[in-house]
Amino acid sequence: MKSCCNFGLNDHKPFLENEEHHCDHDHGIGTHTHDHRRSDKKVLKIALIITVITMLLEFFYGFISNSLALVSDAIHMFTHSFALIVSLAAIVIANKKAPLEKTFGYYRAEVLAAFMNGITIVLSIIWIVYEAVLRFLHPETIDVRTALIVATIGLIVNVITGIILMQGDRNNINLKSAFIHMLSDALSSVAIIIGYIVIHLTSWYFVDIILAVMVAFVIGKWAVNVLKSSINTLMEASPLDIQKVKEFIEKHAEIIELHDVHIWEITQDMYNLTAHVKIRKVSLKNYEQLLKEINCELKQKFKIVHTTFQFEW
Repeated sequence: MKSCCNFGLNDHKPFLENEEHHCDHDHGIGTHTHDHRRSDKKVLKIALIITVITMLLEFFYGFISNSLALVSDAIHMFTHSFALIVSLAAIVIANKKAPLEKTFGYYRAEVLAAFMNGITIVLSIIWIVYEAVLRFLHPETIDVRTALIVATIGLIVNVITGIILMQGDRNNINLKSAFIHMLSDALSSVAIIIGYIVIHLTSWYFVDIILAVMVAFVIGKWAVNVLKSSINTLMEASPLDIQKVKEFIEKHAEIIELHDVHIWEITQDMYNLTAHVKIRKVSLKNYEQLLKEINCELKQKFKIVHTTFQFEW
């Protein structure tokens, strides 16, 4: 059996759960993670202030210019502002010291934040489509010049905010959702600007309706991905291919079978695994070394940082 570095993951005795630590492994929630969260908190605050100001600007001038596309982009900004607020609150909650009964801390708050963001976006899409249908039945003129100026300002703000968000932890599901949301907002701003130029040159005001629906589609695609990911996590669905993990562990000669396997995700890249491991009776004396090797390999290949194995023979 090949040797593997000791990550200090929990050792086990047959039929018992984790009992002791052998080094400074922190199950993914140590100092490095907290440093990332402090950085994420700072960039989210800056992004939130900029986004709220731009959102109010787009709402105000969207109604003045009578542009549905600009108002829909403002709603996109609103949902993004809400996303940033909830994301910021989630980081604050996640960093709180949890009582003993909350054995995994408050990290699942970040997943709840992503779920709430997805729901608010779906509601905004319904409103945009409803307004687009009304505009199609009752066309209205638009103050293109005002709408174009504000849309350009919105694009600039989106780019700046996106750069700020990139300074945080890009692997965090909460911050990642906020960044992707901002990216989609920037792309919709580009489409809106191009559309306003077309309207200015041709007076085809129905383009505004098309742009609004396009924005709704972009937001909807993002919302589906966020909702799918957050629901899977909340429903304790495995983020990994269980069969691959099972086969990976069973490759060891000492192991006969792995069964009752459960894999779930607490938050981004914080995977947990429990399983029954049937080993050969002659291998009992070496089970501690076998356990260390399995834990090491699981962390390296699958990012599984917390395991509980029950050995059987």
